[in-house]
Amino acid sequence: MHEANGTFNLLSTAVFKITNAAGFLWEHMDDAHIIYDKRSGHSQALNDFAREIFDIIEDKPRNLPEILAALELILERPIEDDLKQQILQTVTEFDKMGLIEPVNLHNENI
Repeated sequence: MHEANGTFNLLSTAVFKITNAAGFLWEHMDDAHIIYDKRSGHSQALNDFAREIFDIIEDKPRNLPEILAALELILERPIEDDLKQQILQTVTEFDKMGLIEPVNLHNENI
């Protein structure tokens, strides 16, 4: 549990950006969005909700509270704790997949 809290603290303060959107190819299949990363040769399947989170980060670099606020506007309701956990897990997976990366605020113009 401590590791999860440490991950949450890091993710809640870090600002993330899309690594290189030009390096991604997209395909929509039924209820999934397939993203192919030309750099790594890996593909990932995203559901509609994960794609919405990706789009929010792609729009401009954001931290977790900003992502939550953007989703609240889209959903037109407050984000409940269980959904916050799903969002945190999605952002964590994006980071592990190499789809997003933390922004160095000293070297980035955001």
